[in-house]
Amino acid sequence: MKRILLISLIVINTLLMMAFTFYLMKLPWLASDEKFLIWSTTALNFANRERPDSEDFVLINTSYDLELIDRYDEFGFPVGNQAITDRQKLAQFFHAINSGSAKPKFIMTDIHFVDSSTSDHELTRELALMDNIILSAHINEQGVLEPPIFNQADYGISDYMIGSAFEGVYKYQLIHSDTAKLLPLKVFESLSKQKSKKNGPFVKVGTNWTMNNFIMNYRILQKDIYDLEAGFNPVSLGELLYLPDEDIQAYVANKIVVIGDFFENDMHETVLEITSGPLILLNAFLTIQQGDTIVNFWFLLLLAISYAYMSYLAFVEGDMIEKRINKIANKKLSRYMAGFASYFLILTIVSICCYILFNIHLNVFFLAVAYYVVDRLAGFLFYHKST
Repeated sequence: MKRILLISLIVINTLLMMAFTFYLMKLPWLASDEKFLIWSTTALNFANRERPDSEDFVLINTSYDLELIDRYDEFGFPVGNQAITDRQKLAQFFHAINSGSAKPKFIMTDIHFVDSSTSDHELTRELALMDNIILSAHINEQGVLEPPIFNQADYGISDYMIGSAFEGVYKYQLIHSDTAKLLPLKVFESLSKQKSKKNGPFVKVGTNWTMNNFIMNYRILQKDIYDLEAGFNPVSLGELLYLPDEDIQAYVANKIVVIGDFFENDMHETVLEITSGPLILLNAFLTIQQGDTIVNFWFLLLLAISYAYMSYLAFVEGDMIEKRINKIANKKLSRYMAGFASYFLILTIVSICCYILFNIHLNVFFLAVAYYVVDRLAGFLFYHKST
């Protein structure tokens, strides 16, 4: 009878912890204690990373191609000026593409189009002629989606999931509020001709399942775009427009073009370095394209075996790791922390294995707390009563 009860408790706790794991993955933030683990495993992986072929991409920088427009207050009165990306130059660039037969594979734009300018008519005309471009939309401070003012092209959200425990882009989201898709996902859908749909913490992309919120695997780093040998150096929009239309068409033909501010006003802290917004979008697209965070049977099996073992430790006294920690640590401290440390260590190993095998990180801190609480409760209910 006791064995049946123990097995039942282990199975139930394992399933609950797996459900808790996916709930934690769904959250937009991490515990600060996990930052070093994520950084170290990611850095180890990047030591042997393979960058994509730079010939497949064109990065166009708009940091220095700006124009001034009127700025208005909340009541519609002018209060000065604001700088936006020069839309006349964008219209000129799109016109060069539209005037030839050699087209880019796709154009991703990480540019705010929320205010009007004197060049909007030209840009509207050129966008209406393009069918392989996506614009960016943003969520304002009130949590309301602000679509671009141009409705001649599709758009996707280009905001990121910012952790609340510390500043930085560590988790990325595919679908916001169940239906609003982020820009990299919509680009993948268009290029792969696959559809995606959110279901709980997961997103079904084609026939594969992936996490909706995930820690991104960066294939192209910000330092790569400064490295001439890497081949990812962004060209300034204004400089590109000095070329004849035929040369511009040849330069972007059959490539994924990413347009945005790569150097100045759109920089974010990521797991390894400060990275520009458009480069984050490109890496998010590559993460989806390469299936980095696909949840498959083997990932679930690894979690089930690991969690079943830790559940056994929680319901049965005699944890070897806890005993060793008790021997080397301060007795008063180890009385309270040895159990937590043992679970944290096991989960750290499991998380490293999950990342190496499946490119998926676990929220080890909160899981360790959950297992420690179960351990203490089991000790109090079963062993305390028996004594």
